[in-house]
Amino acid sequence: MTDSPPSTIVGCLLDVSASMREALETDGFDERATDRLSAVLRAALKLAQSERRHSPDAIVFIGIFGLDTDNEYPPAIDLCEVTSALLGPSGEHRSGHDLLIARADAEGVPHVKKYILGKLTENEARVVDAHLERHQDKIEDFVDAIPVEEEIRMAKEKVKGEVAYGGAAAGLACGGLMGAAIGAGIGLLAGKLAADKGEDREVENSEALKLARRMCKEWLKDFTNLTPRPVVEVVRLLERLLERQEAEDETANPTLLNTLRQYMYGRTPMRHALDLSLEIFKGHPEIKDRVLVVISDGFSTDGDPMPVARSLQDANVSIASIYLTSDAEAAQRSLHYQAADSWHHGQRLLFNMASRVAGVAHPIPALASMGWSIPSAGEVALHATVSTSAALNEICSLLLSARLGTANLLLDVAGRFKLDAYINDQNIRGQQNPSDQGHESTCYAHAAAAVICMAMSRISGREGGYDDIGIVRQRILKEYTTGPSEQNAKDLFEDAARWYRLRLLEVDEDAARQAVLRRRPVLATFHLSREGWGVFCGHFKQPEDGPNEPEDGSTESEDWSTEPEDESTESEPVLKRAQMMEHRSLPSYGGHAVVLVDCKPDRLTFLNSWGKDWGTNGSFSVEDHTVLELDGCPMRFYDVYWLLADLTPMERQAHSSEIDAEVSRLAKQYPGIFDLKLRCPHCGADTPLSGFVSNADSIRRVQCVKCPRTFTPEPEYLRD
Repeated sequence: MTDSPPSTIVGCLLDVSASMREALETDGFDERATDRLSAVLRAALKLAQSERRHSPDAIVFIGIFGLDTDNEYPPAIDLCEVTSALLGPSGEHRSGHDLLIARADAEGVPHVKKYILGKLTENEARVVDAHLERHQDKIEDFVDAIPVEEEIRMAKEKVKGEVAYGGAAAGLACGGLMGAAIGAGIGLLAGKLAADKGEDREVENSEALKLARRMCKEWLKDFTNLTPRPVVEVVRLLERLLERQEAEDETANPTLLNTLRQYMYGRTPMRHALDLSLEIFKGHPEIKDRVLVVISDGFSTDGDPMPVARSLQDANVSIASIYLTSDAEAAQRSLHYQAADSWHHGQRLLFNMASRVAGVAHPIPALASMGWSIPSAGEVALHATVSTSAALNEICSLLLSARLGTANLLLDVAGRFKLDAYINDQNIRGQQNPSDQGHESTCYAHAAAAVICMAMSRISGREGGYDDIGIVRQRILKEYTTGPSEQNAKDLFEDAARWYRLRLLEVDEDAARQAVLRRRPVLATFHLSREGWGVFCGHFKQPEDGPNEPEDGSTESEDWSTEPEDESTESEPVLKRAQMMEHRSLPSYGGHAVVLVDCKPDRLTFLNSWGKDWGTNGSFSVEDHTVLELDGCPMRFYDVYWLLADLTPMERQAHSSEIDAEVSRLAKQYPGIFDLKLRCPHCGADTPLSGFVSNADSIRRVQCVKCPRTFTPEPEYLRD
């Protein structure tokens, strides 16, 4: 976590009202009914992780609204505060019963163990312990209200004796001494049963149990104020909550989510929740980057929320809304720029409160690459309708960065028309024959040279030819003999790109993914702790005589980065976030530079510089960029590219000719490519590419068959 003041504030509101019950507790045939609430919380985690990458100093708040106010629960609460109270300190995994029993033992009343187990559910015990932990002043009152063990025993014996005596007397009256004996036996048995009931009644009517039940009723009132927290804390809390949920699912024990669920499914106070959020944003006028995400079905029960939504937008808050539904047909993985006629009031309300961004803003193209339908209009609402956990994760993992409205000027239709084998051939040469860094701390030169050569290879007929990776690498090493530090690495990369008439731009993970999807490998740097390096190297296969770790563990230029020694052998193909989580907070032991060459929704794949025998033919995959980060030391991505304006006239002509020739060849080999649809930016008509009239036999300019206007095809006009 950084010490700088926050530059971003992000809020997330989760609707858990009665109208959301079906959406929260049903899902696809391959998912359990209770998985949906976990999916919503996982979506909140995705939002926080995305924001941590973009703004490590951001602050985040997460509210849930729609609790059952008929049972006197508050209408909205702070999820992070509640989660923190229920989870307790890090490493605490005991059940609610065990926690409360341990507290009773510590307070000298161990005899209540039986009553804790018998009178309080697991969820109630967890809540009572959490409430007492938060209100230490109430512990003495709670202990004083517990009946002492002797009182319970004496009350039990008294009832038992009275019933037994009565049984003997009745037997004597009816059958003499024999009857008295039989009656006494029956009386003793009845006395025991009556004594147990008396004991139960004594405990049930005790002030301690009444106080415990009152705590369960009122404890959420402590959490009605939404409080922004550093994004690192929010991520950790939600990760712990979901990890705890998975562990408890495996043991079939009552889960933390079940504890929360018993308070849910009331009315929908959306206006109230938005008001709470508005007050938070007003309380931080110095923070300029502001966003609020709302996950709901839009059925507000406390009045029209639109006036508050407009007040939020007037306060420069970008609003993103997600309509969560159990209706799979209503959710077609589509983004919109206008409401559909078929939408009901709630869905339309959520759409209307959503902010608008440019249609080519990140991550809109990335969503398109995953099958989302993107409108061709120049504006897109930050709104989506989803019905599956997968779609919810997709939209939430990428949604926040769209608020920046950054248009990508580098998109080129050739990336969609060129055959993958043609494009990949240029990259595979590097990927299948990665240079071996050996024992030298020259990873920055290996990675930069690889990306520069790949960028040059995309310039047809490049004047001056194409330097190979060895020449580029040696030039970098000659100019920068000691290697970069974390502070000046970007300057080195910019200089190297400039030597070859290329550009370099530092981007976030979303833009890096987009560049890779557009066939532009991306330079990446990261730092790990000593323990993190051990896990990293132990996870991926590497040669026995591979390079060694840095000698002194310093974080200056010499650590950029020789490979640390191997600590184990066989491993899984993808390094997971959970494997590295415990090492995030440790100090850096060394930095490294690699090349991002492939991305999928569940992984990023990098080309390393430790030889082709390391990892998977010299490459490795991680779950996401957070796997390779330290707290306060994020992974960095650098896109290396060129613009048409940077090319010489001869190179521009060669570029256009190559595209035309490639499209003509593909038209013969793969005629289905022309089944791709283009939406005319002028009249909005959707027509297969084959239906457009090309200009001078060039795909670079087309004329719509439904209107006489021409335009240059761009990726945002393509319709799958």
